[in-house]
Amino acid sequence: MFLRSAIEEINGFRFMIDKLEIQSGLAKRILNTLPYLRTPEAIAQELDKTEVMRNILQTSELTDTITKIKVKLMQVKDIRGTANRVTESQILDDIELFELKAFSLLVVEMRELLLSANITVVSLPDLEPVVNILDPEKMRIPHFYVYDAYSPELAALRAKMKTLKMDEKTEERVLDQLQFEHTELEDQIREKLSEQIHPYKKEINEALANTATLDILLAKAQQTIDMQLCKPEISSGTTRYIKIFNPQVKEVLWQEGKKFQAIDIDIEQGACLITGANMAGKSVILKTVALAQTLFQFGFYVPAEQAEIALVDEVLLCIGDEQSELNGLSSYASEMLRVNAIVQDVKAGKNALILIDELARTTNPTEGKAIVNAMLDFLTDKGARSLITSHYSGIKARCKKMRVKGFVKEHVKGLLTINNINEFIDYSLIEDTHDSVPQEAMRIARILGVDEELLDKAEEFLDDEEKNRN
Repeated sequence: MFLRSAIEEINGFRFMIDKLEIQSGLAKRILNTLPYLRTPEAIAQELDKTEVMRNILQTSELTDTITKIKVKLMQVKDIRGTANRVTESQILDDIELFELKAFSLLVVEMRELLLSANITVVSLPDLEPVVNILDPEKMRIPHFYVYDAYSPELAALRAKMKTLKMDEKTEERVLDQLQFEHTELEDQIREKLSEQIHPYKKEINEALANTATLDILLAKAQQTIDMQLCKPEISSGTTRYIKIFNPQVKEVLWQEGKKFQAIDIDIEQGACLITGANMAGKSVILKTVALAQTLFQFGFYVPAEQAEIALVDEVLLCIGDEQSELNGLSSYASEMLRVNAIVQDVKAGKNALILIDELARTTNPTEGKAIVNAMLDFLTDKGARSLITSHYSGIKARCKKMRVKGFVKEHVKGLLTINNINEFIDYSLIEDTHDSVPQEAMRIARILGVDEELLDKAEEFLDDEEKNRN
């Protein structure tokens, strides 16, 4: 999988990528092609480089140098097409020679800035020889044409043409012949320049790749500071997050003058059931865990105070708004097809992180509970790292059970409204040994202003059910 796919599949990942302050179009395009990393060595290397760059950004003496580098990066164009023609020994035209000269000048300048500041986390190759080929007049400006300096014969021909053009007696055929000779000379020079540049094909392609890496690394490091992200440790067992948070939800709440409650969560091999009332944030927990795992596997810091994360081959999701319902099928049918695909992947031995939100929520409670129990048993037997949320009571399956603490009546001070109810919900996870889930639907419905007569009737039915059970 490449990063562009994760943007479409993982909720909140696009938000994180859009927040990267990448300067060049080149880096933005290359960013989309970054691969999902599957080895601890590859992930550690990316995290370590980000840490080094983060420290550089926090060194005040280097602020001016970094600012200058970013200004240069803003001027970088994506000339990979021209670089390919160099590699293939093609004859370059004036536009391609200009692109190559402008890029090489920027690389030379950025390389000097990096060396002067002793920044070695990314190195740029020396393109001074390319600049010298394309800048015979030593003007060091991003401009190109076939200069007189390339050929005394060309210079003499141009001077002659200029003189003859000023003479009204000069015949048109004479000028046409000189123009033909001029064009031939220029073509010969372009061919010669292309031949001289070809030996530097490796350096040119390396410069493109490393310039993009520099741009992306600066953006990743800056994001860790701006969003207060942490460098995760690589775990061989339990995945553990201390105060994990969702950056996108956090920003939305901040804009509303509210705070996001970060939580702690451990994800072990085997299934874990998360229960909690409606509005308890269960879906956000799954989306946040999926986001953190994906960021980690692409070599990014994660939104938490501390994190230890085990590698997985894939994040397998079954979350309502992430499902693509098939034509003519109900939401339940679509969900079951997705669940079946997950089961088959687990049976095939795929090392995955499985996140399922409100499993079987769209069918009747009796069969729904049976499906949840079966899935939890299956995932526990297979040792599959998984989180499943549910609002069903009576889940008996063998698994770890957690509950969102939920509404805390003791915290309520003053009038409780739909606008401030979130302030009185504790989103932290606690271990749960009971089979029942919190009964808070009626209370929340009243806070939302649902008709009292309707709710009174609903409570009568609840009372009748309670009496029948007893």
